[in-house]
Amino acid sequence: MDTDWESHYLEGHTPWDKGEASPPLRDLLTRWSEEGADKRQRVLVPGCGTGHDVRAIARAWPEAEVIGLDLSPTALAAARKVPATGGKDDYLEGDLFTLAPEDLPGGKLVDLVWEHTCFCAIEPSMRAAYVRAVAGLLVPGGGLWGVFYLDPYDDEHQPGAGPPHGTSVGELHDHFVDRFEILDEWSPPHTYPGREGREWVMRLRLSG
Repeated sequence: MDTDWESHYLEGHTPWDKGEASPPLRDLLTRWSEEGADKRQRVLVPGCGTGHDVRAIARAWPEAEVIGLDLSPTALAAARKVPATGGKDDYLEGDLFTLAPEDLPGGKLVDLVWEHTCFCAIEPSMRAAYVRAVAGLLVPGGGLWGVFYLDPYDDEHQPGAGPPHGTSVGELHDHFVDRFEILDEWSPPHTYPGREGREWVMRLRLSG
């Protein structure tokens, strides 16, 4: 499988789009509310696709500024067609690996990055660059929270055949430990059907 995301959206071949926000994200939004998290944050969602996770965060945190980032103009056009959720959601066409803070709306760093479909979609050799890119867009002490695919393989995705690419808890620790502090991590109790036991949730904080 190639990684021409625009072609996939144009052809309607988007098996990663489940038509709803990630179940672990929905659980986290409930947990954040119970913990009294500051909802007046700037949140970046790289690889947002048609924006399900963006809208879920904006709906739960109406005072937040939620920015969806994607390479595909077709995906972003679809995201923008969905009626407003009550919060502030915005979309930006761009590449995470070349994105500078001044390229973001308002030209400001973000408080939080929500990871769902980006880390698994890039080539594994780019994961160190992913960590640097995310760290460079966060305010000091900012958060990286997300769900990662440990074993994503199914009829659509086979080992060696293209994204999504699996990872392991050990590999995640190896990639993030130099730049981030691990706050907590767990196997999510709720996932998309077929993802049971194949995902890992982490909450990390930028060090330094």
